[in-house]
Amino acid sequence: MAYNITINNRIETKNTFKGLPKNTAKLSEELTTNLTKRQRILAKIIDLKEGDSGLSHTRFAQATLTNWFPKAIFARGLADLSEVTFLEVCEGALFFYLPSIVGEYFSRRHIFNKNLPKELHKEVSKPVSEVIKLGEKKAQKILPNKAAIVLSCAAIPAAEYALSFAKNLFTLKVFNQADFTSVANLDKNKKGEDDAKKRKVEVSAKSHLKKAGLFSASAFALSILLGRTGQNSKNISKLCEYMLNPGAKLYRGLEKQGINNKKLKNFLEKYINLDFARKSDGSLALGNGQLAVTVLSGVAGYFGAAKDRGKLDVQEVATRVPIIAAYTIFGSTLFDESFKKILHKDKKYPEILTYDKASEQYVVAKLNEIPSIARQSVKGDEKLLRKKIQELFKAKSKIALVPFFFALSVVGAALSLVSRICTQYRYNKTLNSNNSK
Repeated sequence: MAYNITINNRIETKNTFKGLPKNTAKLSEELTTNLTKRQRILAKIIDLKEGDSGLSHTRFAQATLTNWFPKAIFARGLADLSEVTFLEVCEGALFFYLPSIVGEYFSRRHIFNKNLPKELHKEVSKPVSEVIKLGEKKAQKILPNKAAIVLSCAAIPAAEYALSFAKNLFTLKVFNQADFTSVANLDKNKKGEDDAKKRKVEVSAKSHLKKAGLFSASAFALSILLGRTGQNSKNISKLCEYMLNPGAKLYRGLEKQGINNKKLKNFLEKYINLDFARKSDGSLALGNGQLAVTVLSGVAGYFGAAKDRGKLDVQEVATRVPIIAAYTIFGSTLFDESFKKILHKDKKYPEILTYDKASEQYVVAKLNEIPSIARQSVKGDEKLLRKKIQELFKAKSKIALVPFFFALSVVGAALSLVSRICTQYRYNKTLNSNNSK
């Protein structure tokens, strides 16, 4: 579940949820010719990680491999490895394809754009605050349309919730295993399982999958109704404003009570926000609040599916999933910003790492900006240019990849290992306790 993601009402330079593939700007020739062969490979990795290219296929492969690999290393058998692979591939597809396919290409372009005048089509992806500035009449048309698109995408958190139950069903059908001790290969001498337990897991999985499907279908039907009729009512339009960004409304209420805290304001508007984010080309991508809802739905699904398979599965989920969920929603951003803050405070890499007071964010130079920065630094000395470009590139690599390797090693590998050790310890303790009776 852990993806390095930073998404605001505009797309920043992080792993984000992208749409279908399209052309992307290439790395400049001046940059690549002044890098070593290894550095050029690294530059392509950083470009994929930070770019707004829309390359879903590449990002899907990159993120899935990153999340799958550390867990696969500590897999406890074929069934466990298959479950990890099933979850990571499906979650990767859900995060990197479904939002843009459903929200942008299906709902927005082929359904809800028909409810708007052509000149307002591009305005739909703007944040609520910017839509309101367009005037009451335009806002009344756009806000229900935006809310309808969001509602039509209820299938995304529903799918994330149902995924763990689908995983249980997958393991049952492929490996004929429903008990977690069998899946995790804790009891190497165990032969066969209780048929009643298998039936319980199967019935529960199918039931939750059906409920997720019904919920998605109902939300989509409601979105069609809202999209067609909402713009005829000022009250519905106002309600949609609350629905899309309740955090902003909540903070306004707090302000009236005398609470004035910019960090709290930013947090509420960022995470208590169901609106889509906006990519640089004006298309839709999943926003921070939507990400939080999807991840929390996944957490509920993890625990629900684990409960069906036994206490040890629930305990392992409790050891691992809350930490991963918190890191996915908040941690990657916090770690990345904290790391930049430390570097900036220590006056590291001032040529490519600066602090923008207006946005209160740390800004790192793009890869293609490095050659021009290097030229300014060496003042036209061509002999020093190559060395300076490589020096700045090494700094850029450190800023970009330290958070990535932290996620891979600590949130991925270390947490997977610890959770498995804890599970084995709990099982052995329970076994010894039963044998001593």
